[in-house]
Amino acid sequence: MEEITSFLTGYPPFDQLPPQAVTRAARGMQIEYFTAGQTILEFGGAPAKFLYIVRKGGVDLLRETGSEIEIFDTLGPGEAFGYPSLIRDQAPAVTVRAHTETLAYMLPSELFHRLREENPAFHRFFAAVAFDRLGFALKVRQDRADPALFQTRLGDLVRRSLMVISPDATVREAAQLMSKEGISCLLVDLPPIGILDHNTGIITDRDLRNRVLAAGLPADTLVREVMTAPALSLSTESLAFEGLLLMLERGIHHLPISEQGVVVGMVTNTDILRRQSRSPVFLPRQVDRATGLDELRNYTDQVAMTVSGLLDAGARIADIGRVVAVAHDALHRRLLRDIEMEIGPPPVPYAWVVLGSEGRLEQTLRTDQDNALIYADDAPPEAAAYFRKLAHMMVEQLVACGFPRCPGDVMATNPQWCQPLASWQAMFRRWIDVPEEEALLRSSIFFDYRQLYGDLDAEAGLRPVIARSQGNTIFLARLARAALRATPPLTFFRSVALDDERIDLKTRGTAMVVDLARLFALEAGRTETGTLSRLQASWPTASVSQAAAEGLADAFELLSLLRLRHQQQQIARGEEPTNLVVFPQLSPLERRELKESLQIIARIQRSVAMTYQTGRLG
Repeated sequence: MEEITSFLTGYPPFDQLPPQAVTRAARGMQIEYFTAGQTILEFGGAPAKFLYIVRKGGVDLLRETGSEIEIFDTLGPGEAFGYPSLIRDQAPAVTVRAHTETLAYMLPSELFHRLREENPAFHRFFAAVAFDRLGFALKVRQDRADPALFQTRLGDLVRRSLMVISPDATVREAAQLMSKEGISCLLVDLPPIGILDHNTGIITDRDLRNRVLAAGLPADTLVREVMTAPALSLSTESLAFEGLLLMLERGIHHLPISEQGVVVGMVTNTDILRRQSRSPVFLPRQVDRATGLDELRNYTDQVAMTVSGLLDAGARIADIGRVVAVAHDALHRRLLRDIEMEIGPPPVPYAWVVLGSEGRLEQTLRTDQDNALIYADDAPPEAAAYFRKLAHMMVEQLVACGFPRCPGDVMATNPQWCQPLASWQAMFRRWIDVPEEEALLRSSIFFDYRQLYGDLDAEAGLRPVIARSQGNTIFLARLARAALRATPPLTFFRSVALDDERIDLKTRGTAMVVDLARLFALEAGRTETGTLSRLQASWPTASVSQAAAEGLADAFELLSLLRLRHQQQQIARGEEPTNLVVFPQLSPLERRELKESLQIIARIQRSVAMTYQTGRLG
């Protein structure tokens, strides 16, 4: 019985049961052996009397399509079958046949239903379709996350009562009050007076240093002249990690906490840092304090360490991407500012943009550079030489800081990707209006751009051009066909081995979701660039249902986490990180989640192919 108990606790949903429930299930379990090719359950036959769990071997799920019988899924150790028939007490909807010699644990119907009644997680798992099971898996991971950041609410961090000052007080009075109370900020009570609502202002010790002393203002300057209003705030129910991300992205250290629209407390970055020693908040500060390129060279290693800590703590992939983006953006801005100081100010406004995973806020560990430079159309003749020099120095310094050159030369050092805004607009229009092979490749890279430095507003100049793709059926259909070229390697899970038993979790994993999400966003006319935000925003108007969009989002999250954990382990061993994972070396749970993620992607790819009739395109 101990062997059965140990086996069950390694697989969902038994890993979510209390120990006594797993023991009861193990005691009631029957064991049966099936020869290869033996039918275990038959379509239209007698209802299942057991929940079957594969212990060794594997089983095929078969269904009739016309006059043919198709194997549409294969289950391995730890995977269960028979529960749809068991729950409904109806004939099986598919035939289950032993693929090889198979040993199965069989949980009797009565015990199965009792476990469903007594354990909500057990009930939800077997009631769910594949879409929901992935969401369930993610929720389980989040529930196990580090409580310091991912379960602590901001309201739990409030330590003292609020200190408030009038906007008509002087900065001297504000400084005296902060000193007396031993605090570093004050709330500013703005109309309606006496109610600290969403219009409440804030003044901090940094404001006194930067906006008063550094600016040479007198001590009788009014608070209203140097305060920030309205102050950014989050609710008491927000997670500590949400507060940490907001502080990191906005470069702030104080966060008012509100309840039903009224400020009830204040949380500082120090309050959160007490919960975590290696915090992402420190990363941009380290860039600012670095005295030169030598100190910046180790920065990517520090970012990798922070990512590793967040991954171990249970952070979601989207949150990790946001942290990395803030850290890498700070490095880019520091390098560009230093270069401008060395070669002189730019002759016209420009924009430095990042592309691909950085543009989507999805960069995690070390990846290649993907960047471009856009400058104003009224540039003088000498501007091109200036920006070529700036781009060359920037790319070289990024290489020195641990960002390898792009093998495809998608960098600002390539004259094709360092041009005036009008040239970029013409290229974007051409890619949409004449969607040839090269155009589709370029749009998949450059439409995921994000500006992180410069006074030229590239967003205003390029987003309206990208919006031309909405309603352009030819472009969208060809983009759909391009998005379907890579398909999930599901044949591998039906005993057709991949090369070296490896799977590329980017090309045959996350990239497929990225391409689908981009298609849906362009179809819906959305401007988001992140994969998860695109899926969330697109489904009401694009050709994807809410359930399908949420299923894709869960698949992307799980595949990304699997890929990131793999790279984390490689770096720990001193290896260069790759996307290639050896499938047999994954845990049973990881194999199951990978398989279900790929099944969802394949299902939605089939739907896209039907919607856009991609098989008929010339």
